[in-house]
Amino acid sequence: MTHHEVMSNGIKLNVLEVKAHTEEVNHAPGQEPPGPIPTLVMLHGLRDSAWSLVPIAQRISDGKIRVLLLELRGHGASGHSDAYSINDYILDLHEVVDQLTQDPVMLFGHSLGGHIVSKFAALFPELTKAAILVEGLGPPKRPNEGDIEQQMQSLRFMLLNRLKKKYHPSRALQSHEEAANKLRLNNPRMLVEEAQRIASHLVKEVGGELHWVFDSRANSVFVGVNLQTNINFWRQIKAPVCLISGRLSYEYWAKEMATADFDGHFAVNELEQRSRAFATHEHHWLEYSGHMAHYDEPEKLTQICKHFVFNLPS
Repeated sequence: MTHHEVMSNGIKLNVLEVKAHTEEVNHAPGQEPPGPIPTLVMLHGLRDSAWSLVPIAQRISDGKIRVLLLELRGHGASGHSDAYSINDYILDLHEVVDQLTQDPVMLFGHSLGGHIVSKFAALFPELTKAAILVEGLGPPKRPNEGDIEQQMQSLRFMLLNRLKKKYHPSRALQSHEEAANKLRLNNPRMLVEEAQRIASHLVKEVGGELHWVFDSRANSVFVGVNLQTNINFWRQIKAPVCLISGRLSYEYWAKEMATADFDGHFAVNELEQRSRAFATHEHHWLEYSGHMAHYDEPEKLTQICKHFVFNLPS
C-alpha cells in the first residue's frame, strides 16, 4: 500500500493508494495507445477508517483502476483540526484530486463520505466523472422535522458538546481486543477477523494509553445540514450516480436518533423520492446490510460498484 501526504489549508491528509497495473502494452501499427488509467477516490464515513475500505478498493481496482483512499481530517493518520465543516471536507477532497490526479475522477463515499462526494460533484462537475454514494442520502425524516425550536435545541447541544469534547477526551481503551469487541457490538454481522483488522487502524497509543484515533469533535460536521440543502446539491450533479442503500439501516438510525416517537425507519418510498433529485442515477439495495454496508455485505457491494465503474459511458 502506497501512502501520499497532501496538505490542505494547513492540515496534513493521509491518502492510501491501490495501484493499477502499469505493464507496457505492445500496439499494432496504427493502433491508438490506451487512454490514461482511470482513478477512483474513496471516502469513508464518520468515526471510520480508510483502511476499512481497502478490501473493497482492491477488488474494484482489479489491477485496472487506480484507487486513492483519503483519510478524512480528524481520522486515522490525517491531522486534527479546529474546523470540521462540510466545506472544509470538500476542500480537502479538492486538494487530493488537484494534487494527485490529472483527469476527472470517479468518486465513492460512504455516509459522511457520501455527503462530501455529492457536494463536490455538484460544485466541481469538470472534475467528476461519476459518483457512488453508499448510505449517503442522509437520515430518515423524523416526525418533528421542521420544528424550529427543536432545531435550535439540537444545534445548541451539538455546539456545546463539541466544546466539551475538546477538553474531555474519550475514556482510554484497555486493549485492541476491547476496540474490536466494540466494533462487533455495533456491527454484529461483522466477521471477527475483519473487526480485529479494522480496530488496529482505529486506535493509537497516546501517553501510554490506548485511544480511538478519530477526533470526536468531527461530529459537528453535520451542524446546520438539512435535507433541502442536500437536495439542492443533488439536483446540480451532472455525472452518473450510483446509489446504494442498506435495508437494515434503521438499526443504526434507531441508535443515533431514537426518540419516543421515532424508531429509525424510513417512511415508505422516502429514499426513492430523494433519489429522483439526481439527473442520472441507478439505485441498488443491499438486503442484509445496515448503515455500514462495507462491513455487512462487502462482496455484494463490490459487485455493484465494479459493474458501475466498468460500464460508464466513455
